[in-house]
Amino acid sequence: MSHAAKALAVRASGAVRNSPAPRAVAVRSLAALVVRRVLLVAVVVVAFASAASAQTNIYHIRGNAAAGSNNIWNVNPTTGAETLVLSNYPGGNAATLAQRASDGMIFYVINNASNINGAVYRYNPATPSATPTLLPNNIGPSTSGGNVGSGFRMAFNPAGTLYYMPGGGAADNDRLYTVDQTTGQATPGPNITGTGNGGDMCFVGNTLYIINQNRQLYTASTAGGAATLVGTVTFPGGITPGTLGLAVDSAGRLLIQTQNPSNMYAVTLPSLAATLVGALGGGTTVTGDFASANVPAPDISVTKTDGVTTTFQGATLTYTVTVTNNGTYTVSANLNDTVPASLTGVAWTCTASAGSTCNTASGSGNTIATGATLAASGTATYTVTGTVNVSSGSITNTATVSLQATWLTESSSANNTATDTDTVVAAADLSITKAAATTFAAGNQASYTLTVRNNGPQSAAGTITVTDTLPAGLTFFSASGTGWTCGNSSGTVTCTRAGPVTSGTTLPAISITVTVDTAAAPSVTNAASVSSSATFDPTASNNTSTITTPVLYVKLDKSFTLSGPNPTPGTDITYTVAFSNLGGASVQSLVIIDPDLSTALKINDNTDFKVGSVVNTLGSTGLTVAVAFSNDSGATWTYVPSSGAGGAPAGYDRNVTHIRWTFTGNFSQVSPNNAGSVSFTTRIR
Repeated sequence: MSHAAKALAVRASGAVRNSPAPRAVAVRSLAALVVRRVLLVAVVVVAFASAASAQTNIYHIRGNAAAGSNNIWNVNPTTGAETLVLSNYPGGNAATLAQRASDGMIFYVINNASNINGAVYRYNPATPSATPTLLPNNIGPSTSGGNVGSGFRMAFNPAGTLYYMPGGGAADNDRLYTVDQTTGQATPGPNITGTGNGGDMCFVGNTLYIINQNRQLYTASTAGGAATLVGTVTFPGGITPGTLGLAVDSAGRLLIQTQNPSNMYAVTLPSLAATLVGALGGGTTVTGDFASANVPAPDISVTKTDGVTTTFQGATLTYTVTVTNNGTYTVSANLNDTVPASLTGVAWTCTASAGSTCNTASGSGNTIATGATLAASGTATYTVTGTVNVSSGSITNTATVSLQATWLTESSSANNTATDTDTVVAAADLSITKAAATTFAAGNQASYTLTVRNNGPQSAAGTITVTDTLPAGLTFFSASGTGWTCGNSSGTVTCTRAGPVTSGTTLPAISITVTVDTAAAPSVTNAASVSSSATFDPTASNNTSTITTPVLYVKLDKSFTLSGPNPTPGTDITYTVAFSNLGGASVQSLVIIDPDLSTALKINDNTDFKVGSVVNTLGSTGLTVAVAFSNDSGATWTYVPSSGAGGAPAGYDRNVTHIRWTFTGNFSQVSPNNAGSVSFTTRIR
C-alpha cells in the first residue's frame, strides 16, 4: 500500500481488561472509569512518506485532571521516551485525538462526566506554547439532534475528513460520525457492526482498520455494514493485554498501544504477531489512543545582512534578520543572535507579516533570544542596530533559528543559520563645501571658494585630492590655496596636498578664479569633489559639493538709421542701443556709456550731437534713468549740450564726446520686463 497517501487517526480505547470481557461488563467498566476520572491516555503517531518531505511523530495525551496530569507529550516512536509538549490542556479529561495530514493540527474530544456530547479542541503542536482552541460546538448533540457518546475511536481519512466512532458500548456504539473541523459538531453516518467495544481505528489509504479492546483487528468501509475480521493480534509470551490504540508508521507497520502492560507494539501485515517497541508511561489502568498522518516536514530559514562589507569605528550597523516559514502550516520559531562585543548600544525591533506574530516587539542588549509564530510563508523581520567600538579587525555576527517544537525535524537545516561579516578599517569622513566668492557677471572674472574638512573619526592619510571640472561658459584663470598644489588641464582643476589630516581639521580654503563667458548665462552649475588615496570614507554623500550660480548678463545690440540715402555730410544718424537682461537674476545699477570708454572713439570725431535727441524707451522694465553728457571723454559728466556749441550748426553740439545712461531699479530677467532701448542722433560733418 502507498504510505505517502495514508492519513491515520485513532481514538482512546475504553476501559479494558487483559482478557476478553462481555460487552455489558465493558460498558460498566467504562462508566466507572469516567465517573472516577481515572487517568486517560491518548497517543498520536504522525507518519510521513519520506524523510525528505515528512516525518513520524507520536503525541500522547493524558487525561486525569484530579492528578494534575492533563498533558500532551511527544513520544519517540523507537524508544517510547516522552517529551512534554503542553501541560494542563484545557477542557478536562480526554482519551481521543487525531492529527490532520495537511497541517499537523491535533483534535481531541473531552470525555465528560455524563459520557455524552464532549467538547472538541484544536491544537497545533508546531506552536507548542499556544493554547488549544475550543471549537464553537460540542461533538453532540449531532446535527440530527441525537446525543453523541464519549468515544475512543477517531481518525482522518486521506481526503481530510475527520471520523468519530464512540465504541464505548452506548446506544451509538457502532455509529460512524463525521466531525466538522470548524464547529466541532458531529454528523451521524452509517453503522459499522461487529467490531465490539473500545480499541481504536485508523486509515491505511482508504481502508479503515479497527481494533477492539480484545485485540481483534477488522477492516471496514465508511459506507457502513458489517466489519471484516482480519484476525486476532498475538503478543510476545502469549500475553493477552487490552488493546487501546492503533496507527500505521512510515515503514508500513501497524502500531498498537496496550493497557497492561502499557507498551507500544508493532505488527507487520499480513502477520498478526506483535513485536515490542517500548514501554509507555501512564500506568496500566489507563485508556489510550494512537493516530498517524502524513504531515509535510516544516522548514524555517533565516537570512542576515547589514548591507555593507566594510565598516569603521563609530559607525552604526543596521542588520536585517528575516525569519521565514517555508512550510505549509503555522509553526513557532526561536531566534538566537549573540551580537559580538565589538558592537555596543545594541537594540532591536521585530515586525511580522500578516497572520504572523512576534513574541516580543523590541529589546536591547547583545544577547537576543526571542521568537515568533509564523503562518505558512510568513516572516518575522528583526532590525538590529549597534555602534562599532573597534578600530580594526572584523565583526562577525551569526543568527540561528530553530523550531520551538524540538521533536519535529525540518526538511532542511542548512538554512537555519545566517552570518554577516564586516571588515573594520580606518575611516575619515572628508567633506567639501563650494561657494561662489563673487558675483558672476558675463564678461568679468569670478571666484569660487572650496573648503575641505575631516569629520573623523580618524585621520585621513595619503594624498588629499580636490577636483573641479569647469563647465561650459567658465574659463580657468587661476587656482591656489595655502598648502595646496593646484593645476589645470583642459578645464579640470586639480589641487593636492599630503596627509595625514587629523580628525576635526578644516584645511585652508582653495580659491579658483574663472572668466565668465556669455555662454554661462543664465546660470552655471559647478561641482567639486574631495578624496583620500589611502583612507576609507564612510560618507560618500558629502564628498561632492555642487552649486548653481546665477550669471548676470545684459546684452547690448547697437543699430543706426540714416536720415538720407547716403552717409554724406549733413545727413543725420540715429543710433539705437537695445538692452535685454538674458541672465539668471535681476540687475541693479545698470549703466550704459556710448561710445565705450575702453576705446578711443568719441561722438564728436566726425559728427555733431543733436541737442535734445536722446530718447529712452523703458517699456515695462520699471526702470528710471538719468542721462549725463561728457565733453572730456568721460573725465567728467557735468556738461550740458547747447545749440551751436563748438562751432556746430544751430541745434547741434560739437563738444559732446560721450553719453551715459544710469538706471535705477531692478532690471528683471523675466520677459517682457527684461528689455528696453535708448537712442540719440548726430549729424555728419
